[in-house]
Amino acid sequence: MDMMKGIRVPERLYKGVLWLISIVFAAFLVGFGNLVIGDLPQVETRIERSDFVETPEVTQLRSELSSVNGERAAINDRLDLIRIQQRQAASETQSAKQTFEAWIKTRTATTDPTQDPEVIRRTRELEQLQQNERSINNSVSELESELTELEQKSNAIYDELSEAELTGIPAFERAQFWQELRIFALRLLITLPMLGFAAWLVAKRRKGDYWPISRGFVLAAVFVFFVELVPYLPSYGGYVRYGVGIILTFAAGHFLIKNMRQYLAKRQEVEQKAEEERRKLVSHDEAFKKMSSNVCPGCDRPIAKMEGTETNFCVHCGMTLFDTCKSCDTRKMAFFRFCMKCGTVAQDEPSAAPSAQPAS
Repeated sequence: MDMMKGIRVPERLYKGVLWLISIVFAAFLVGFGNLVIGDLPQVETRIERSDFVETPEVTQLRSELSSVNGERAAINDRLDLIRIQQRQAASETQSAKQTFEAWIKTRTATTDPTQDPEVIRRTRELEQLQQNERSINNSVSELESELTELEQKSNAIYDELSEAELTGIPAFERAQFWQELRIFALRLLITLPMLGFAAWLVAKRRKGDYWPISRGFVLAAVFVFFVELVPYLPSYGGYVRYGVGIILTFAAGHFLIKNMRQYLAKRQEVEQKAEEERRKLVSHDEAFKKMSSNVCPGCDRPIAKMEGTETNFCVHCGMTLFDTCKSCDTRKMAFFRFCMKCGTVAQDEPSAAPSAQPAS
């Protein structure tokens, strides 16, 4: 079927280049649009959470919480130091107690009355160590009690601080929502005319000479719509996005159904005409393209084929698809302008056409 492709080789190359131009033009438009849309948040001062949360009450509570936490840190440092002293005192007391008990056993065994003053001295030293240990333990208990009170106070202040911050959250969310809505409206103000102009180009300029440039604009508009606008639609719990999806789907379905009905009505009208009139409605390149795809140029239905039988006519609309050359009787496609074997002008060509035969 390669011989049925009626598009000239340079024409195919030009079409590819024009598609490339459309894509490049769309890319530059998208880049320019990104710069414009990216600057939209700078139109307004961005709303920060601290603008609504940092009230005088919150500032005071933060100061109190910082002061309490500072006291807690100081007490923890003192506790660490005293606990080291506590361990040392306990160790000294335990060592002295063991030494005293061993000495007492020796004193009991010898029963030497001259050692009684030494017993009293050693007993007092042990009591002094035990008293020092008890004093350190009391200091640890007091500091731990103070630390517990400060932790309770810190927790109470933190709860108050959380409640105070929460009171400003609704106002912040409302302000943020309205700011996002205003920015979205600016996006819509830019993209909506672009989409409208793109739709007009598709409807009115699709067959124009500058369609490749217009096609690039259409591609850019579609990209901007789906990438720069749709993701920023206000949510309202998803209602807006689903609603926009429903509207777009309905609009696309309505457009396709309407065009399908118009197409079917047009095809029915065309099929009622004589074959000669129908053939005039099919361009040479369009016929080649459809025949290469095994589709009838007259009714757009698949060309029926049976094994062992040549298909010369469409079984659906009766259009002649293949005929024979009037000069050499070679079977050829009915839309050929010249016989591919002898170069004779086709029967439906004007008599002056032989002068247009390509040089051999």
